[in-house]
Parts: sequence; C-alpha cells; structure tokens
Amino acid sequence: MIFYEEQIKGFENYKPKLTKARDFDQFWKDTLKESTETPLQIEMRKMDYPISQIEAYSLLYNGFAGTPIHAFYILPKIQTEKLPCIITFHGYGGNKGSISNYMKWIIQGYAVLAVDCRGHGESAEDTHYSVGATGTWATQGILDKYEYYYRKLYMDCKRAVDVIFTREEIDKSRICLLGASLGGGISLAVAALDNRPSLVVADVPNMCNIELAIQQKFEGSLVSIENFMHRYPEKSKQVFETLSYFDNLNLAPKIKSKTRVSVAFKDLICPPQSIYGVYSHIVAEKSIIAYPFSGHDAPGIISHIDETIAYVNGNL
Repeated sequence: MIFYEEQIKGFENYKPKLTKARDFDQFWKDTLKESTETPLQIEMRKMDYPISQIEAYSLLYNGFAGTPIHAFYILPKIQTEKLPCIITFHGYGGNKGSISNYMKWIIQGYAVLAVDCRGHGESAEDTHYSVGATGTWATQGILDKYEYYYRKLYMDCKRAVDVIFTREEIDKSRICLLGASLGGGISLAVAALDNRPSLVVADVPNMCNIELAIQQKFEGSLVSIENFMHRYPEKSKQVFETLSYFDNLNLAPKIKSKTRVSVAFKDLICPPQSIYGVYSHIVAEKSIIAYPFSGHDAPGIISHIDETIAYVNGNL
C-alpha cells in the first residue's frame, strides 16, 4: 500500500488556483434572483404503489424559467413527528429509477424527494439552444454562460430545496443532498448556492476542476466537451470560460453544509485528482473516502452503501 499511501498524500496536498471570473458572484446572484421570478406551481398526485408501508406521490414543479421537473416524493405511512428529508439526484443519462430503490431511507423515517434532472427521465427540456447540439446535454449552450445547460440544471435542483421548504411535515433543519457522478456534482453546486441543507453526500462528483478533469478523463460527458473543442478549436477559450462558472472548484468555497465526498482512483469519468482539487477548497466541515482500487462504480460497493447509510444516520 506504500504507492497508494503516497498517491493519497499527493492528492491531499493538491490545491489548484480558482478559475472564477470577476463577475462570478454577481452571475450567480442574478441567476438566483431570476429563478425566484418563476412560481413553483407544485402538483402532487398520489400513486398506487405495491409497498403498503409508504405514501408515494408523483410530484411536478416548475424548474428554471418554467420548465416542468418531475420527481417522486415518498414518505413513511406512519408519521409521528416532522421528518428529515433526503433530496437525491441521479447520474448523467440516468433517471430517478424505481420507488423501491429508496426504501432504505423510508423505513428509517426519512422522506425522499427523488428528482429527474432536466432532459432526463420524465423531465422535459424545452430550451432552444443556439449552439452545442452534439447529441449530449453537456455541450448545449456552452458558448454562453447564460444559455448553458448546467445553469438551468443547477437552478432546477436548487428549486427542489424550495419545494421541500413548502412541506409542513418536513424538519427543515434536517435536509440532505445526495447523489453520485452528475448527482454528486449537482449536490455540491446546490449546497454552494443554497445553504439551507445541513448535509451533503457527493459520491465521485462530476464538474470538478474541469480543466484538469478534461485532461485526465477517458470516458463520460467531458469527452463530448473535448470533442466539441476538437471540432471548433477556435472556441476553446470561450468554452473554458463558460465552464468556469459551473465548475465546483469555484463554487466549493461557498459550501456551508457538512459535506462528505468519495473518490475512486481508477475512475475514468471523474478523475480523482480533480475531485481532491475541489475538496481542498471546501471550508465547511468535511470528510472524504478514497477507493484506490475502484472505478466510477465505487458508490455501488456494498460496504460503501452501508457506510453511507451509517453516515447519514449519524449526521442528519
């Protein structure tokens, strides 16, 4: 393990410079303000689900600029007090999955809001993009920070927190953001833009130290961004400038929630050094789990699943 211990030390000592533009903070201030101008218009429909010990709802709310965002809202049937809540975000190209996937939380007395991200699952994407139609969301609108897909995505998911704050049965002091890959990156970004959640669990998160990640990745959505710059090399500077507004490297110092991150050294999609770079800039209470022998599927390891349950139980 000497090699891996040295590798971990190297990663732990890595603290890259921020790449934020002068108007970074104002950009997000204006974006958050714009987001509030659209009413949530929450709609809930009771679902007839075969697990009788829960209450399950199909929930719809307005995301950024009114785009409809679909989610599951799941509660234990028996509620004796206000409930802690876990807001979950899935991976790139995925969806919220089956209601049954969330039973490990529901049977312990948690509520769950499981979100279908914009353009994924049941959630729509009704934006007209002027550039970046390469068959993937990661490049849509990538030459304009106001038009870029991730601006809308982060705000959609921040508004999921707004949805939970309308629910009287929820203990507002006990809200956790949880996700892996794209969902992990979203969890970090939302925590930076909304300090109300008390806990963040971000497994192998994307959108971390993006310039380095593009150099080191072999698979995933960043490949599409690199291919875009291969096709339009004269646009590379503008691409990186846009990405800097959505890079968790620059958002990390804003995080106030207690945060746990995981990283896998064989990860070909979200390279470990890029995640450590973001982690080094988180000033809130934090911890990190490293898996030297695992890839991007590390969050699915049985021991990690069990550790995550224990971590949430001990901190939410």
